[in-house]
Amino acid sequence: MKRPTTLHRTLSLLLLAALAFAPLRAGAWGEKGHEIINDLAAANLPSELPAFVRTRAARWELRYLGPEMDRLKGSGESWDADRDPGHYLDIGDDGKIAGVVSLGRLPASMSAYEVALLAAHTTPYRVGYLPYSIADGWEQLRTDFALWRVLSYEALHSPQASARASFAEEARLRATLTLRDIGVWGHFVADGSQPLHVTTHFNGWGSGPNPEHFPALRGIHAQFESAFVDRFVKASAVQRDIPAYAALDPQRRISQARLLSLIARYLRGTNAAVVPLYRIAAAGGFTTGSAQARAFTAAQLARGATMLRNLIAYAWEDSLNERVGYPSVAVRAVLAGRASYGG
Repeated sequence: MKRPTTLHRTLSLLLLAALAFAPLRAGAWGEKGHEIINDLAAANLPSELPAFVRTRAARWELRYLGPEMDRLKGSGESWDADRDPGHYLDIGDDGKIAGVVSLGRLPASMSAYEVALLAAHTTPYRVGYLPYSIADGWEQLRTDFALWRVLSYEALHSPQASARASFAEEARLRATLTLRDIGVWGHFVADGSQPLHVTTHFNGWGSGPNPEHFPALRGIHAQFESAFVDRFVKASAVQRDIPAYAALDPQRRISQARLLSLIARYLRGTNAAVVPLYRIAAAGGFTTGSAQARAFTAAQLARGATMLRNLIAYAWEDSLNERVGYPSVAVRAVLAGRASYGG
């Protein structure tokens, strides 16, 4: 959810009016959209991933956790202020954030991004930091998988029976933690496929240049991602737009620059859908449920599910290239029997 106020948290009736008349940030995709994205990402995972992420129970859990970060909205002033801007990114008509940060040159970390925004006298908490929500969650997932790999290996190969039992229990717990990490983080990946979460025109075109003379369309954010999706979009239509998985080179560790490049390309593609979305809205497509509106929305949801599926699989593949523990040991060395993991 994005930039809510205390009033929106406490007066539900006024929330409806605010959605229609004020340029606030609503939660991306609504409950149904987030559930579809997490569910279809799980359903389309390659068979090389461990069984614990591909069971029916795991798929149900990941689906349920899709809207979790919106369910937690309103947890408290500090919680909301710190986390809400992680759901969006204000990309201007020039393709930049605050006119100073290009998607093609995202700073390597959140702190570096914050420094870069000082040139525009703004902060990530005003213009959003969605790329880093996605990047941070992916890096954590890569470590989750790396830990599960070594724990599972030691559960079978540690010389002492008591140690094997302990490692097996840790591996089971790590699997549980990994599923939660995927489900919660998947929310942010899904946010990145909602065009109104990656633009300054997030709830109506607003002030400034309007070359196509779009009407005000206040309330379009909630209408598109919630009311329209709830009424007109089916998961089967989204599934048809999800391509087969294509692996990256598993021998080459995914660097920070490469990760941010993948994320930037994804968000750039979503931002390119902003004007088409407003054209459909101006024609009444999200009110009538036109074929164009349904196809457009299914395609965006499919992009979210595809990106989430891909990033999960990339994290699994790249976990082989990780180091874990302290002092750290290479995952490949543990799995080859050349090193032991001590936690």
